[in-house]
Amino acid sequence: MSVEAGIIALTVTIVAVVYRYSLKKKTNSNSQPSQQNNDYIVTKIHNKWYNLTDFDHPGGPVALSLVQKRDGTALFESHHPFTKHKKLMQVLSKYEVPKAKESTYGCQLMDERDDGLVYEWDGIDNDEFVSDLKAMVSEYFAKITKRKSLSKVTEASKATLSRWFIVVTLMISFFGSLPLYIRGNWLFIVITPVLAWLTIANYWHDATHFALSTDWRVNAYTPYLLPLLSSPSIWYHQHTIGHHAYTNIGHKDPDLAHAPQLMREHKSIRWRSSHTNQAHFLRILLVWSIASGIGLNILSDMRAVFKLTYNNAVPCMQRSRMDLAAHLFGRLFYIGVAYVWPFFVFPFWKALIWSSVPNAIFSLCFMLNSQINHMVGPCIDASSKNFYKHQIVTAQNFGNDSWLCFYFSGGLNFQIEHHLFPTVNHCHLPALAPGVKRICQKHGVPYNVVSGYKEALVAHLSHTAEMAVRP
Repeated sequence: MSVEAGIIALTVTIVAVVYRYSLKKKTNSNSQPSQQNNDYIVTKIHNKWYNLTDFDHPGGPVALSLVQKRDGTALFESHHPFTKHKKLMQVLSKYEVPKAKESTYGCQLMDERDDGLVYEWDGIDNDEFVSDLKAMVSEYFAKITKRKSLSKVTEASKATLSRWFIVVTLMISFFGSLPLYIRGNWLFIVITPVLAWLTIANYWHDATHFALSTDWRVNAYTPYLLPLLSSPSIWYHQHTIGHHAYTNIGHKDPDLAHAPQLMREHKSIRWRSSHTNQAHFLRILLVWSIASGIGLNILSDMRAVFKLTYNNAVPCMQRSRMDLAAHLFGRLFYIGVAYVWPFFVFPFWKALIWSSVPNAIFSLCFMLNSQINHMVGPCIDASSKNFYKHQIVTAQNFGNDSWLCFYFSGGLNFQIEHHLFPTVNHCHLPALAPGVKRICQKHGVPYNVVSGYKEALVAHLSHTAEMAVRP
């Protein structure tokens, strides 16, 4: 009966999500001024307002929603690496909002601090470093496009057939492990959460970056098949809007402000006496074990939904009743699947183990592969007014010659290349890395890379210990 209920709940959730995005697509058919100016998809790019309500974006309504009532310059620049800047601005100019009509269309930022002044964009299209990067990546994918007789360069940058084979194999393996996991097989208390992580790492992350497929529906809907790391809609706020656009920038990158009462990884977090022991093994084990299940999926999620801000760094739009109901249902479904069901199946003592250990293992996998990429000495305080240089100096690669690092991290070990080209599927990043490194050496831009998990983890723990000391 519980399996049937789970299938019904999952079906209802997917239907709600499909309805949600389909509704947004339909409302784009009429952008005439009305009193409901919050319905307009307006964004500020390079200090000008644009009404994108009628724009049929290849990334679908999800892509447009990311910049609604925000300064979308950073996302706009980083998500169009294959299109000439002049052509991009020509397309965008069709949707420019005249100054006199800005109030009519509700052209007001959700957060006035979101002023777009973090980076210097003037002359970015003529910057030699940026031009070299874009020329390199465009040339690489142009060759693939020609060899495979594809119609667009963007098609070449998404998941290959071999990548899809790996993704499908991992999905089959994960779902195939569930019967033994549900029956209480002790071996699968480890195998199933590890398979869950491998599946999430190798498809989910790419999908939320529009890097899995050129079909926006594939990118939008597939994350809801396994919303184990986070609600996809909240993940966009945390990861795409916040972290990727403003990496390691205090009060703008929400990843710097997770559990500030327990951990201080950046100088923007006020030091507390509770941080004194943050480098101790048990503290790190505790925080890392609950970071995904309790942190991302419940606490941070609910604060974002009801306080309308993610970690006081990324503002969130007020949800419609339909949106809110679907989202809360999804979170309740997650809690039931992750924590509650064992108490209806197993003895109490075993239910406690089954509701805690698998979630902890999954969360540990996530934290291991996310904390070592940015929160290390050379990266944490690095910065540049050049957006692309900033993405490089605030990131660290690890184990670039290791298949274990690549597959277990889902390509996050090529963090520099991922931040430069977020819409490129991670299966292509190893081929791009030598070119990025060569261009960085040419222009004197630091390229941070370590040998593997051990060296990267030691660097992160060393940084955590340094930040435990009172300033």
